[in-house]
Amino acid sequence: MARRFYIPQPFDSTAIRLAGPEAHHLSRVMRLAAGDEVTLFDGRGAEARARIDAIAPGVVELTIVERFAAPESPEHSLILATAVPKGERFDWLVEKATELGVARLIPLVTARSVVNPGDSKLERLRRTIVEASKQCGRSRLLELTAPIAWREMVETEMASGGAWIADPSGEPPTVDGGERFRPRIVAVGPEGGLTADELALAVEHGAKLVGLGPRILRIETAAITLAALAGSWHD
Repeated sequence: MARRFYIPQPFDSTAIRLAGPEAHHLSRVMRLAAGDEVTLFDGRGAEARARIDAIAPGVVELTIVERFAAPESPEHSLILATAVPKGERFDWLVEKATELGVARLIPLVTARSVVNPGDSKLERLRRTIVEASKQCGRSRLLELTAPIAWREMVETEMASGGAWIADPSGEPPTVDGGERFRPRIVAVGPEGGLTADELALAVEHGAKLVGLGPRILRIETAAITLAALAGSWHD
């Protein structure tokens, strides 16, 4: 298991104090001890190698040994805008989007949405993002935004073009003119589908409808499939 721990503040000094869930994970779950070395990351792209100096209840004292910046990932700018599935399916979606390198996840409120996550749900999911980032070696945390309406998302995020929307009427992503195109944003509607007006609005703003095969996919399956396709698409 990777010895990676999240610390939200910058590594401004050599002495670092780890507290809360991360200190508990280090001392009680990983059972590390003074003298062991770990990797710290700040969620904004900075990492550091650190040595454990002392462990007390709820607190771990460390010394920075080496600082370094994590390499930029090519998919780092990708935005996933998605309707919210019920229950733990959204937890799974957030975890996998983190692993795939999605930069920002926007929960959508559409005409046929049935779930609108509250602040407490989103806050809990931000802890899921930290845990997934530790596991997959990611140093920049996925940004999980507050839910926004479809029209607002289209008019603010799709205005610059470069968008894919999952829809059964769309064609599979193809190479146009001999060159691949990496979308800036990918979007998935609710299980009842986006309305004709919602799709038309997005197309007016330059979005491309993309089909994901002959089967009807759940929200989280479509979202992760689309994000994986976009992440592997090279300019």
